[in-house]
Amino acid sequence: MEILQELSIWTKGDELQGKIMVGIGLVLVLCLLLGFKYENPLLNGMFIPICLLTAASLGYGSFITYSRTKHLKTLTEQYVNNPKETVKMALGKAQNDHKIYIILKIVWSTLLILSVLIFLFTVKEYYKGLILGLFCLFVGFLLIETFLHSRLTHCFENISRLDKLSIF
Repeated sequence: MEILQELSIWTKGDELQGKIMVGIGLVLVLCLLLGFKYENPLLNGMFIPICLLTAASLGYGSFITYSRTKHLKTLTEQYVNNPKETVKMALGKAQNDHKIYIILKIVWSTLLILSVLIFLFTVKEYYKGLILGLFCLFVGFLLIETFLHSRLTHCFENISRLDKLSIF
């Protein structure tokens, strides 16, 4: 049962992150509506990347909130029927997700550094705003992936430890 508790903690954490992402997305919608009606070229340049960040926050946050609840119910049912196979399957999925999160962290970090370098050599206000907006977008994506990866790593280290002790 400890394994189910670990999976439940992980799932509830991801659900909470999804809800926070939706909340941040709604705040960004308000910022888009209120802040970008001005004729400032810097703000106009930031418009498209911030729209993408808003869409990602709302869409991915909603997806996480919805899918994690179903995922926990499915895992609980599978665990009751076949605990060893369920743990093996969950650990395999966690390893695949871990690899993906590492690759995505490298991608977002590289794009962050690249956007800073491009910002330093950009002269026009609109393009500075665009690069600044992309910087915000990449920081947002990096934060999302980092929090998801951190929670995944912690949870599945505990599950691996429990699996080695064969407590189920």
